[in-house]
Amino acid sequence: MPKITAAFTVDTWEPSSLDEAEGAELGQVRLSKTFTGAVAGTSSVTMLSAISGAAQAYVAFERFDVSIDGREGGFVLQHAAFDDSFELKILPGSGVGELAGITGSAMVAKHEDGSHTLDLDYELAD
Repeated sequence: MPKITAAFTVDTWEPSSLDEAEGAELGQVRLSKTFTGAVAGTSSVTMLSAISGAAQAYVAFERFDVSIDGREGGFVLQHAAFDDSFELKILPGSGVGELAGITGSAMVAKHEDGSHTLDLDYELAD
């Protein structure tokens, strides 16, 4: 399974509070990103978060419109994160264009200089 890395910038970040009830605040963020490197293109993200005094968690769906290894297309990446775990998986069957059939997982790293990278482990059906 190939592993590639791409830098990205967050272009827009639009948070909103959904529920500020006692115990935990629920929120939503819509954001967009631009990727350069082995993954080139854009993505749009819809994220739901929950934050309490003791923990935080989020789930998100990220729709990519990108080129990977010269193949144009898109897919959806599912995010699930808690304080002690982080999982990003490509939604099976979500690949379109020349990325149809893509499967795999990813990790996001934030670096000391504030930059971000996406590490993508993927497989494409031939």
